[in-house]
Amino acid sequence: MNSRNLALIFGIVYLGLGVLGMMPGIVTPNSALLGLFPVNLLLTLIHLAMGAWGLAAFMGWQRPRVYARSAAFIFAVLGLMGMVQGLDTVFGLIPLYGNDVWLHLLSAGIAGFVAWRPRSGERRGLRGDRRRGRSTPIPAPAERRHESDDRRKAPAAA
Repeated sequence: MNSRNLALIFGIVYLGLGVLGMMPGIVTPNSALLGLFPVNLLLTLIHLAMGAWGLAAFMGWQRPRVYARSAAFIFAVLGLMGMVQGLDTVFGLIPLYGNDVWLHLLSAGIAGFVAWRPRSGERRGLRGDRRRGRSTPIPAPAERRHESDDRRKAPAAA
């Protein structure tokens, strides 16, 4: 998977989570999306923004690698904040506890893997580079020049 495909997948998933977070029938009375993820308006807006940014990166309006690296950082911060007592509600503004922790940390891990893995346009095997370290030289083909066709040995014009 490359960062452009990640931007598309995250864009669809987080835009979908944001839209579902605004539907009153999907959110339970205790403000949990599908009964699993605690949500409120600010967290829904964050999910909508990350989803829209992901789709913009997929469409080429933003750089997908920058989106992937930023998403890894943002979701890691949200996930780690959800594990710290007192920060898990961001001082009562955003609920980051419960299943939101593993959702954000999983998203951060996937985005980080895609964003910082080495890119290589070459196809190499496990043996390494084939261009160096060849044990036996490749023999050059014999020349096909023969007497009269060979200009180097032709008699000089008088």
